Amino acid sequence: MSAPATRNQSGFSLIEVLMAVVVLALGGLAMLSLMQSSTRNAAMIQERSLATLAAENLLNEALLAPALSGGVDGHYDMAGTRYAWSLELEPTTDRDLKRVLLVVTGAESGRELARIETFRRGSSR
Repeated sequence: MSAPATRNQSGFSLIEVLMAVVVLALGGLAMLSLMQSSTRNAAMIQERSLATLAAENLLNEALLAPALSGGVDGHYDMAGTRYAWSLELEPTTDRDLKRVLLVVTGAESGRELARIETFRRGSSR
């Protein structure tokens, strides 16, 4: 009697195909998560950049004001976004030098987006 002839089989088994699909699906999910995180970070950077520009505008206006004293606050609209801001003027050890602190927050979120600190000499221009 002769042994049955065996054929060399080529191709992939069902288990191998399923494992390949699982690995590709996990890789795709990781890429989607990475893209979502990147998009979220880009939006946050844009929000902070616009808030910093708003803060610089507000600070320039405040420093050009002839009389600046104490603390003031308000709202500022820029690029379709509303920001809340507060500006405080504090004395320093030098009587002619004042510390100026400007904080810009999101009007809706209340989260601090920009903070600028500088100094101003004298009480008037």
